[in-house]
Amino acid sequence: MKFVFTEQDKKAINAYFDHLQGEKRYSPYTIQGYRYTLERFAQFLSQGHAPKSLLEVSTQDVSRFIVYLKTHHGLKRVSQMNRLSALRAFYRFLRRRGFIPHNPCDGIGTVKRERQLPLFLTITEMEAFLQHLDKQTQEHSSFTSLRNLALCELLYASGLRVGELTQLSLRNIDFSHRIIRIVGKGRKERLVPFNEKAKQSLLHYLRERDKTFGNTDTEIVFLNQQGKPLTPRGVRKILERVVSQFAPGKKLYPHVFRHSFATHLLSGKADLRVVQEALGHSHLSTTQIYTHLDWERMRAVYDQTHPHAGKGEQV
Repeated sequence: MKFVFTEQDKKAINAYFDHLQGEKRYSPYTIQGYRYTLERFAQFLSQGHAPKSLLEVSTQDVSRFIVYLKTHHGLKRVSQMNRLSALRAFYRFLRRRGFIPHNPCDGIGTVKRERQLPLFLTITEMEAFLQHLDKQTQEHSSFTSLRNLALCELLYASGLRVGELTQLSLRNIDFSHRIIRIVGKGRKERLVPFNEKAKQSLLHYLRERDKTFGNTDTEIVFLNQQGKPLTPRGVRKILERVVSQFAPGKKLYPHVFRHSFATHLLSGKADLRVVQEALGHSHLSTTQIYTHLDWERMRAVYDQTHPHAGKGEQV
């Protein structure tokens, strides 16, 4: 839908584009891009209960527009910066020519770098991987195969950090209630539940561990092939090996299990504060990154299923 500017807007825009073409000698292509941004901004301002002219905007209006481009149209950081730069130049001209008393873009800094969303597996991908490990233990039941299955099942079931996993002690596992006591970052203690599959995998592994090493001097749960406690580096090497057998060329880090744990809980409508407690986050804002992951999943489903998805105007 083509947007119709107000008479005030037209006067200001015509003066601006005369300036770009006559004094700045900008190319028609560049001027077209600037005009497109102004049209989209004017259209944005026309929405809601209190429509505004381009000459009436505030700093908050410009900020809201940049956020709108990101959240509703998925514009990347470089595109957001281009739109902001176009608006900044337009209002700088209007301020110099006396159309407006101040530039509403003056209070806006650069667009922040996009936060990298953590890598996670879908529920289907995680189940396929764990089923692969389970099949391996059935075909070749050994200390290493049982340990690897128990390790992965527990990582996914509890969302533990790799350091918390390698320091896990037998005395901190309550098998009857399926609860682990964790002392995490900052010596902060928390209780984390785990599921029946992880429990059974742990019990099978511990029986094999006892048969392999007998009475050891350590209560640490996960051991290497020499009977010594696994290190975080050792866990990463185990994952590298088992994933290469499952999907050559793929990489799977310990934190992927933690991210998948949180994402899948929120996808199942778990309360955000429950997930925060399970992960041991001090601040809820740290946990909220996983709501963005769930939104991306929901957005993908929407785009695939809604009859009018993908038919809007390009921004």
